Amino acid sequence: MSDCSPDAFKTALRRLASGVSLIATAHEGARHGLVATAVTSVTADPPTLLVCVNRTASILPHLEAAGVFCVNLLTESQADLARRFALPRDRETRFDLGDWATLATGAPALGGAAASLDCRVARVMDYGSHRLVFGEVVATAFCEGRPGEGAGPLLYHEGDFRALAA
Repeated sequence: MSDCSPDAFKTALRRLASGVSLIATAHEGARHGLVATAVTSVTADPPTLLVCVNRTASILPHLEAAGVFCVNLLTESQADLARRFALPRDRETRFDLGDWATLATGAPALGGAAASLDCRVARVMDYGSHRLVFGEVVATAFCEGRPGEGAGPLLYHEGDFRALAA
């Protein structure tokens, strides 16, 4: 047994398979986004999500200023899009891939995502290296029809994107 350094903590959590989401916002005519695994439901009444965003993330000032964001739950067929959003060098071309629209808030919603949850920022808290952003869900969209090939959830495990085994 050893202590829990930040590196040991990260190594341990890489073993936890997590769903992959794209968090997107629009501010002053520009779209901003990041790939995230730190997304969870908080309550169904009112419908609320929690998104944990590193304070160094380029999206953070735009998300806070806009006061809105959309959580797009990715499918296994959208791994290339997740990779694009994960790399800072691709920041200017992130939204070139995918079919983007808006729901109620004007934040970017990804067509073909398993689901998109459009949120207004309800509360922001600091904790350690991150900002905890609570979003009240004001609109949702779902991928319609029977799930087909590549429609399962995109997961992140051991440093790579993966599909859920049948």
